[in-house]
Amino acid sequence: MEKVRRAIAVEIESPPPELSAVEEPYRRIVEEVAACVAERGTLEREKYNELYRRFRKQYPLPAQLIQQAMNQGVEIGKSFLKLKRNGRVYKPRPEVGRVSIRFAKDSWSYRKTAASTAPVKIAVSLPGGRREIWIKPHRRLLALLVESLAQRDRACLHAGAEAAEGQVVCDIRL
Repeated sequence: MEKVRRAIAVEIESPPPELSAVEEPYRRIVEEVAACVAERGTLEREKYNELYRRFRKQYPLPAQLIQQAMNQGVEIGKSFLKLKRNGRVYKPRPEVGRVSIRFAKDSWSYRKTAASTAPVKIAVSLPGGRREIWIKPHRRLLALLVESLAQRDRACLHAGAEAAEGQVVCDIRL
C-alpha cells in the first residue's frame, strides 16, 4: 500500500517570537541551496552533507527545519533550471520571494492537532524547544484531519495495531 503525502498551508493566530526568529535563517538556507543547485545543476550527496553541517553550526535551528529548508531550496533550484531550459527565465540565479516554513511530520504533534478542538493548536519544534501555536483552521485542514483519523481507525480495525501517525506536512506561511 502506497502512502500519500499531503501539504496543508495554515495561518497562525499570533506567531511566537521564536517562529519569527526562525524565518530569516530559514530563508537564507533556502536561498543558498537554490543558488547552489542552479550553479551546479544538481546537489550531490557530499555537497548536501557539507552544507548541512555548515548550516547546523551557523544557525541555531532544529535539524528538521534545516533539512526542510534545504529540501525547499533544492525544489526551487530544480524549478529554476527547468524554467531556464524552457527559456522562461533569464536571470542568472533563482530569487526566493516568499518562504513557507515547512514543518515535517516529525517536528509537529499530529496527535495534539487531531485531538484538539477549533481553533486548532499544534506543537512545533523551535530553537527554544517545543512550543504550542494556535492556527486558523480551514475547511481543507479539518477535512484532512477527519479523513486521516478515519483511515487510522480503519487501519487499526483491520490490522489490529496502531497505524502510523503523521502523514501530513504542515506548511506555515508567514
